[in-house]
Amino acid sequence: MPEHKFDVVVIGAGPAGEVAAGYLSEGGLSVAIAERHLVAGECSYYACMPSKALLRPGELLAEAGRVPGVAEAVTGELEADAVLARRDEIIHDLDDSSQVEWLDNLGIKLFRGDGRIDGERRVTVGDDTLVAKRAVIVSTGSAAAMPPIDGLADAEPWNNRNATTAKVVPESMIILGGGPVGSELAQAWNSLGTKVILVEGAPQILSREERFAADEVADSLREQGVDIRVDSKATAVRREEGTVSMTLSDGGEVQGE
Repeated sequence: MPEHKFDVVVIGAGPAGEVAAGYLSEGGLSVAIAERHLVAGECSYYACMPSKALLRPGELLAEAGRVPGVAEAVTGELEADAVLARRDEIIHDLDDSSQVEWLDNLGIKLFRGDGRIDGERRVTVGDDTLVAKRAVIVSTGSAAAMPPIDGLADAEPWNNRNATTAKVVPESMIILGGGPVGSELAQAWNSLGTKVILVEGAPQILSREERFAADEVADSLREQGVDIRVDSKATAVRREEGTVSMTLSDGGEVQGE
């Protein structure tokens, strides 16, 4: 197993790991970075960039509709395929070659694969062992959690990555969780013509925000056509012939594609 020596080894090339590696390299240290997926991570490919790309067209259309003289000129609806194509352009079709070029220009060595700590300041990536003279930085980020709801995993739900990179607009969807991600996705897909039901177990969406702010967002989403269910928890999920049915804690049921 070949050994490679560096001043610092970074595990994870997401926003934090990539920036840390860049600063260290610019400071004169030799740096290696291990990444199993895409350099630049969640924000560039699955979170901030694609979500804002999906939200922006609907926001512009709504703004145009509020301005006299412009509203009369805007008579159509969003062209969903064009919106998704622009989203793909913004996230470079999930191609991180431009980010890899940035690492190369800084002299940062990229190792593709899972980085595993294998002793003091030692990291293995596949058949390679990276030895850090000074430090190992762990910046692996997080993954979407799957709530332990009966039948949910078998229904093959989307997580945030599926929802921000989907290639087609579903006729309907249920979004489980009204936090920032769920609320953004509800607005984005609703603007593209999807019938959205947003289910939140707390008394309000955006449960970490002040009530007045959450109410403003909820009122806006409802005005746009989103069906919001608060104080409502999913107890069971089943998929039958392309339709997902979710049983709620109040005994009711909602369905989506």
